[in-house]
Amino acid sequence: MSKSDWSGLDKLERKLKKLDGTHNVSYDELFNTSFMNRYTQHSTIDEFFDTGGFEFETEEEFEKIPEEELDKYVQYVTKFNTWQEMMTKAGEHWAAKKLGF
Repeated sequence: MSKSDWSGLDKLERKLKKLDGTHNVSYDELFNTSFMNRYTQHSTIDEFFDTGGFEFETEEEFEKIPEEELDKYVQYVTKFNTWQEMMTKAGEHWAAKKLGF
């Protein structure tokens, strides 16, 4: 095999190294329109929160939302059982997009 046959693997390895560790990703990027349309009844994460009556301006305010309420709403308007399950799937989609899949 020639060296160029491995170029795709080299690119993938570089992308994987960039994904290593912790990343701060905005909700708009994590829950992009494509994800929201595929898995929820809403087009945007803002619409999802607004329609559900979840109002917050800061991460601290978001953390005060009772998880049980968020989970009930997630079950009602998405294909997921919990908020955590929805976030995990969104993270998988985000990572796959970053890797070029």
